Amino acid sequence: MSFLPSSNHVLAADLWPSHISRIIESHVHVGDLLEWQHFPSSLSQFVQWGAVSQDCTVDKKSRSFLLVYKTIPYNEPSSAVYPISVRIYGYLQHFSLGDVGNWEGDSSRAQYAAQTINLTGNGLDVAWKNQLDRLNLAATFASRALKIPLAQTQFRRQLYMQRKVFDKISPPSSQQLSPSSTDPLQVNPHMRDGPHMPTGPWKWNGPIEILDLQKDGTIIPIHEILLASGDLVEVDAEFDLVIGRGHTGSKHLRVFLSCKQVLRLQPASDNESPTAHSMNTGSPTPVKRVRAFKATTDDPLPPTSPPSCTNPKKSLKHNNHHATVQAPKPR
Repeated sequence: MSFLPSSNHVLAADLWPSHISRIIESHVHVGDLLEWQHFPSSLSQFVQWGAVSQDCTVDKKSRSFLLVYKTIPYNEPSSAVYPISVRIYGYLQHFSLGDVGNWEGDSSRAQYAAQTINLTGNGLDVAWKNQLDRLNLAATFASRALKIPLAQTQFRRQLYMQRKVFDKISPPSSQQLSPSSTDPLQVNPHMRDGPHMPTGPWKWNGPIEILDLQKDGTIIPIHEILLASGDLVEVDAEFDLVIGRGHTGSKHLRVFLSCKQVLRLQPASDNESPTAHSMNTGSPTPVKRVRAFKATTDDPLPPTSPPSCTNPKKSLKHNNHHATVQAPKPR
């Protein structure tokens, strides 16, 4: 996971109030960060740091492109690609992060089921705008690399992220999948109190990891029901590139954020307490995903050649290094 910088700080901690910057810096060792973890500050830097690749295993070509790291120092096959993920700070506004997100049990609506989250800057405009600018830089790079214009400024004001709960699978694949890989009840028994799997060939994408930073600096897993509007969180997100067409039939690019992990840095109750600020000091090309944490207990144009087509096998890789908004229709 990479860090969105400011002009003077690799974590942009200088733009946040002191009690928040202390929390941000408390669990990140800046000196240990590798080059790929330093998010670019300009388009010219982005050209050297990132790339656009195509995932040939995705059925819809309009959704098959990925923003990936150009170089990443892992002992993996040289053909492996890693989607770019970024760390975003903000305050929870509205969210639905349960195991089946906003799905209410209607199988005909399974394709629209999503785990969602809205973040706001809570009035901290300078720090918040800096994050939006960096995210829009990534969108601009993708647009220039694909030679497809952006529909509009992609990230404005609040940030909306989502993650699909179910993926539709073809009948042959569904016959080969074991029940434990498709049924959330097999993976998370506590889901027996909630809605079951939709009928039809659907694959559950699993839960979003939700963690909490304790006052002693340890990180533990927590349940979604312990989160509240106003919590200060750190979100691990990836970029989703979607190619669409406007009313005139011309192509345009839209860039979304997909939530992968949520770490609560400070509960809303502490945010409201002036004294609490001092308390938290503390062959086929595989697609590999880099997560940040585990629980403790003149900018030149990008190259004119089109992105190379890969045939990745997606997997989630953990490493020991460490609303009322009109929500878009789930993709």
